[in-house]
Amino acid sequence: MSGISRFLDHALRVLALLLTLALLASVVIGVAMRAINHPVAWSDEAAQYLLVWTGFTGWMIAARRNSHIRITMLQGFLPHALRRVGETIVQLALVGFCLALIWWGWPLIGRNWDIDWVSLPLSAGLLYLPVPFVALVVSAQALLAIGEVWRGETFDEPEAGGQPL
Repeated sequence: MSGISRFLDHALRVLALLLTLALLASVVIGVAMRAINHPVAWSDEAAQYLLVWTGFTGWMIAARRNSHIRITMLQGFLPHALRRVGETIVQLALVGFCLALIWWGWPLIGRNWDIDWVSLPLSAGLLYLPVPFVALVVSAQALLAIGEVWRGETFDEPEAGGQPL
């Protein structure tokens, strides 16, 4: 793995950690303030947005590590050459899905950019902002995975954390 790749992986994990901590803080603040009968309006909405961003960050990490849930029962019965073809089809389907997210993600951001959050003067488009960027990253990772498959690098076993079904 190159130095740039390691740096980007580390930066992505740090982003996931920061988003998770911000999500936790938002929820704890909301619960604590309700417990003392002084609820804050923004904590629930901030938690919802942070959950979406954290989920998209997790998708990038899981795609990079090849640790998404997969049903590999049929793949195990195929000869190696057909497993390559099958993996290529799966990765191309992922690229197609990501292209659809990019195609429809930008207009979704635009339609919501001039709408404010209910509780804060921030754009509702922020909720959808990661969609095209994450889709671009995941599609690039899928294309790299296709290259790895055809170079003969292993693609049967996910990294730690992934469990084939």
